[in-house]
Amino acid sequence: MVIIISAMAATFCCVQETRAFKANLAQRQLDAITFPQKTQSEPKIKNVEAPEIYIEPTIKYGLNFALPKAVKKNLSYDVGYDRHEGLPTGRLDYFIPIKKWSDRSIFFNPRVSLSSSKESFSLGMGTRHMITAKSMVGFHVFHDMTRNRRERGEFLRQIGLGAELSLLPGKHSDLTMSLNTYFPGNERFRLKKDPNVLVREILPTGYDAKIDFLLPALFKTIDIRLSGSGHSYRANSTDLSGYTADLNFRSRDGLWSATAEKSAESRSGDNYKVEGAINLAFDWSKLLEGANPFSAPYSVPDMRFDRKVHDSLYQKAVRKHDLPMDRTETKVTLLAQVNDDEVSFSGIFPHLAHSPVVLQTSRSPWADFVEVATDGLGAYSGQVKMPPGVYRIRLLHKASGRVSNMKTVVVEDKSL
Repeated sequence: MVIIISAMAATFCCVQETRAFKANLAQRQLDAITFPQKTQSEPKIKNVEAPEIYIEPTIKYGLNFALPKAVKKNLSYDVGYDRHEGLPTGRLDYFIPIKKWSDRSIFFNPRVSLSSSKESFSLGMGTRHMITAKSMVGFHVFHDMTRNRRERGEFLRQIGLGAELSLLPGKHSDLTMSLNTYFPGNERFRLKKDPNVLVREILPTGYDAKIDFLLPALFKTIDIRLSGSGHSYRANSTDLSGYTADLNFRSRDGLWSATAEKSAESRSGDNYKVEGAINLAFDWSKLLEGANPFSAPYSVPDMRFDRKVHDSLYQKAVRKHDLPMDRTETKVTLLAQVNDDEVSFSGIFPHLAHSPVVLQTSRSPWADFVEVATDGLGAYSGQVKMPPGVYRIRLLHKASGRVSNMKTVVVEDKSL
């Protein structure tokens, strides 16, 4: 009844506003004829110190008119603006079926994601095949690139494989499954402002999976659904894993629903959730008649309808798009030991194999003393004779600017 009253009030307001608009329009037309010299006053502009910028509604409104229906059907997008970072943001996900048959399809799935912190681009390609009229299997591959916003360096890349299954096992049951695996394609190394700290970035190796199973019609008035998802993304400093499992009961007349859920995350631990809802329809006429005005929203249908598995040939592939970046920092260390007038030194430049590095000494300024080469792991070692004195020493790789930490050594004069 509340909905009916609201709808009636809205209609009444619209009618009143339409009449007022026509009256004002007629008055303006009369003023223009009677007083042609009359001009409209300039509108007052409200000054706002930090105006909100809404790009998304404007673009979506315009694209709804400009884009063909076939394009809009498989396109999802969002556009916005981050006022704090001063950057436009957006997301585009487009499913393109490039070849269609009655029982199979080939598709492209380009994706773009621009957040305030990262920019990601992805291109996926896959195929789906109807095994029977009630079962479908699909496979896809994808290549992702991501990097931090405002960076002009190399993208981090990953490749992945995915598989999906959709079928109707029988007795009005329904099953869908998806699995995706991710493999890093490259590594990125860079120096921090402190040159002896090397930053290594890579996308983690991992997987994510989902399953949704509508159980057979065990009861005429109740639907039972099992759902679950799991993921694991691992690298040197990344260990994100978790799962979610829930059991849902829903009456087919829409009267009630109940859900029990258990989830776990490697960082937050276990979580439990139980929810329930009751939906009632209210009939005002029955209340006036003295009868019970509450009832179920719908009547229980005589049969349970199955979805069309064929429609799954043209649905977007389900997978996570932006994986977390794994980042580790390694400090280039230098060990030094003095024995009489001989100085022994050793250390490692991670991921700098078979490269020449220079031992520099400084009293002021730095000067090259001797050159050594790293081994296959980036390790180096050497021994030099130095005259008596106090020295600061360091190792430098001139091509990249990577430098070790500094050590102070004292070579004593034995003749004194």
